[in-house]
Amino acid sequence: MKIAKLVVGILLLVLATWLLVDAIVNGILGIWTSSNYIYATLEIILSGLFIGAGVVYIVQENNPFLGGDITNLILLIIGGIIGIAGGFFNSWMFLYAVISLVVGISFFIWHVKIGENV
Repeated sequence: MKIAKLVVGILLLVLATWLLVDAIVNGILGIWTSSNYIYATLEIILSGLFIGAGVVYIVQENNPFLGGDITNLILLIIGGIIGIAGGFFNSWMFLYAVISLVVGISFFIWHVKIGENV
């Protein structure tokens, strides 16, 4: 589980970086499509949630307690809700919502099922 948390934490940080770049280039500046400030704002908020979740996964990789997983579950459920709301402005946000919900819920269930809570 330690390696999986580390890898997913790094991937969430990379995805958050992409979301920030896409929000600035596509949402605010409108280089590839017409600018949409609502979509850009939601994407920046989602990026911040992914950065927080990624950092928590990396920092809490050796921790046997459920605190980090509960924190990430809450962060990524909020991210999923924001992704679903932003999906009406750009369809890629639905994908980010699914990634957010799958990662948050699956790691929480995996940790509870293993029973590493001491």
